[in-house]
Amino acid sequence: MHWLLTYTSYIFHKVKAGSVDHVKNNIHGISFKSCEIRLLIIIATSFAFLNLSPTNCFSKESNNILILLSGNNDVYLDVATTITNSTIKQCRDSNLSCQDTNFEISQVNSFDENLNHKYRLVVTLGINAAMYASDKLSNSIVLSALIPKNSATFYSPSSINPTQYYFYLDQPLHRSLLLIKSLSDRFKSVGVLVNIKDEASTSLLTTSADKLNLALGIEKINSTEQIGASLNRLLFNVDIMLAIPDTYIHNKSTVSNILLSTYRNRIPLIGFSSAYVKAGALAAIYSSPEDIAHQVRDNIIDIYSDNAISNSEQMAKYFSILFNSEVARSLGFPIKSVTKLKEEITKRSSDDIE
Repeated sequence: MHWLLTYTSYIFHKVKAGSVDHVKNNIHGISFKSCEIRLLIIIATSFAFLNLSPTNCFSKESNNILILLSGNNDVYLDVATTITNSTIKQCRDSNLSCQDTNFEISQVNSFDENLNHKYRLVVTLGINAAMYASDKLSNSIVLSALIPKNSATFYSPSSINPTQYYFYLDQPLHRSLLLIKSLSDRFKSVGVLVNIKDEASTSLLTTSADKLNLALGIEKINSTEQIGASLNRLLFNVDIMLAIPDTYIHNKSTVSNILLSTYRNRIPLIGFSSAYVKAGALAAIYSSPEDIAHQVRDNIIDIYSDNAISNSEQMAKYFSILFNSEVARSLGFPIKSVTKLKEEITKRSSDDIE
């Protein structure tokens, strides 16, 4: 298979050059360790799952799917593996032609656009791969995942390529408020720091809080110097704080102070990533690598089933929850079952669709 030979050669040369090492990166507040040699594991996993042999590896090019990675971080490799395996299984279960699809996995910095490959569709993981596909692979259907909605490097993506679809890391804000409702009936008022330019989030939060009968306190941030004073004003008037994805407000320089202030005032904080919870938030509803992969899989299935993709820009469809038991005990808050929280949110979502 072409991509197997390409990647085996790629890894060999990287090892020979002594450049295969562990690196750390951060995507939307989540840290991952990675090593390029894990690409061989993906290849082996794909072969074992598909039961491929050299004589049947070559499917029609028009049925190929390219998964283009922004880098060599574990999160990209994990999502790529899950997309491959779960898609093939779903295609087999539904008896679709994608059960015979050849998945080619490549990184942006090693992908040769001049080879003139033909793909039924392209999946990109991360901002760099999405931007590359928009510029260089605009003739293909492109599904772009692992994209933070408020990324400063990404503007009006739907206007760039009409056949490129975006699946954002961000959970719907309504779902975050549902988590608060599910945690305790004692939470009647919610405080949120919002970028003054982010009118969309302000509108969504206001509408959702009204639906859920929650009082909403919003402090609009025009400068990072305002964060401390704005947070303190909210902490005197709310039962719980909600952090929303915005690196202008929540970043390495501010998170520790925000957590410390909420803890001192005995006000729980709901984060937007597993990293936030590990740092000291009470809980978070977020997108795991599996959640992201399964949403991409669903859209691949739609394409092979000749169904139209509903929206060019999609918020996270699936979700995971992380609960910090230590923080809960420190605040005198009862320990909650993540499974039960997820069930309750799912039920509430079906009763109250955004």
